[in-house]
Amino acid sequence: MKRIFYTALTFIAMASCDVLETEPQTSLESGSVLVDAASANAILLGAYSEMQDINYYGAEFILNNDLIADNSVYQGFYDSQLEIDQKAVPYTNLWVTESWVEIYEVINISNLLITGVDGIDDPQLDRDLVYGEAHAIRALAYFDLLRYFGEHYNLQSVYGLPLLLEPIPDNDFNQIPNLPRSTVQETYNQINNDLAIAIDLLQGTSDSGRMNYWAALSLRARVSLYQKNYSQAFQDADMVIKSSPFALEPVLEDIYNTTEASGESIFEIEYNEQDQSSFNTYTIRRDEYNVDEDLLDFFDENDLRQAFVVEERGRLRTGKYLDPDNSNNAKIFRLTELYLIRSEAAVFSSNDPNAGSADLNEIRDRAGLGSVESFSSVTAYTDALLYERRAELNYEGHRFFDLVRFDRIDQVLGMEDFRKVFPLPRNELQTSDALEQNPGYPSS
Repeated sequence: MKRIFYTALTFIAMASCDVLETEPQTSLESGSVLVDAASANAILLGAYSEMQDINYYGAEFILNNDLIADNSVYQGFYDSQLEIDQKAVPYTNLWVTESWVEIYEVINISNLLITGVDGIDDPQLDRDLVYGEAHAIRALAYFDLLRYFGEHYNLQSVYGLPLLLEPIPDNDFNQIPNLPRSTVQETYNQINNDLAIAIDLLQGTSDSGRMNYWAALSLRARVSLYQKNYSQAFQDADMVIKSSPFALEPVLEDIYNTTEASGESIFEIEYNEQDQSSFNTYTIRRDEYNVDEDLLDFFDENDLRQAFVVEERGRLRTGKYLDPDNSNNAKIFRLTELYLIRSEAAVFSSNDPNAGSADLNEIRDRAGLGSVESFSSVTAYTDALLYERRAELNYEGHRFFDLVRFDRIDQVLGMEDFRKVFPLPRNELQTSDALEQNPGYPSS
């Protein structure tokens, strides 16, 4: 764990400076950064800025999920994506190495706020907002790490995450903790604790460009689904659907044809012409994440969502990130997913294959497919659910995780079971004697 934070505090220090300064601060003096409302808000915005990184929500965290699955195919020039497309990711993979660092940097920024905001005496500070968002961001970051690098699908597994819960003190890298991995259950407990705090403190917020109250509820619904806590997943999804200010877009194109958040977007990482994502670069201009023909062939002939597979320069590409200025946002939570979560939770909590049909049909009807009258079994329902999740959420970072959750990576992708998770990066293993590699991967 020692390597991961070498750049984190430098970034935090820069985030706390006056944004108009031409020579930003490049070092952190103990106790001198988190001092007032302005610095707290700047550091909070710094966490969102780190989440924009290309290795996280700026492109690759989302797109690699489809590349290792069956939605995307590599036809480009980068070895990192080639290794992922080949479904045999080594522990030296560049994205594995850099994403681990990047997401822990987001966690470290959150830790600084969580542990330091109570010490600020400034009437301008909205303490609950900063504290709540920091907890929500940390929960999201840990869950994202767990899904790629921990055995999230097995609550009995010892292969969870190292839980860094304090900021690195005094900018002294000799004090960076050499943390072992916590269990999967312990990791989920931390995520759930952070979400409970965030949900309590963020009530009344709904800015889709930030981790607002409804985004925190949506995250808990998603996290609960992964834990098979179906009652909690249903309850949170139900609340978001019934009580939030968000609504399904009647026209599918309205979800993607603008650089602004759509009416069903609960939380997006936002970009603009000056602060760009890399979605268009990678999916339209380059060939690392082209659409696999299997995705196009998979659609029912009447499914309107197949229109989001487009042909550009002789290659199949996703039509979800067409803005040429790379102002395409990362869609973290859409209301559509909450309908699918509520549907899944209803079925698997009751073992009734038709308990979630109304929600599934809501999504099918918008896509031009019409309603399914009934399912003969839970297996038949599951096939229909996975169809909807793939058709609706492709190129939004869900497909591989869905195949892992339903134990289908061998059946669908021909992958060995241990590859349900990615390897921990070699760099981290070489600098930590407490960190244990995932089973099946080399440790040195």
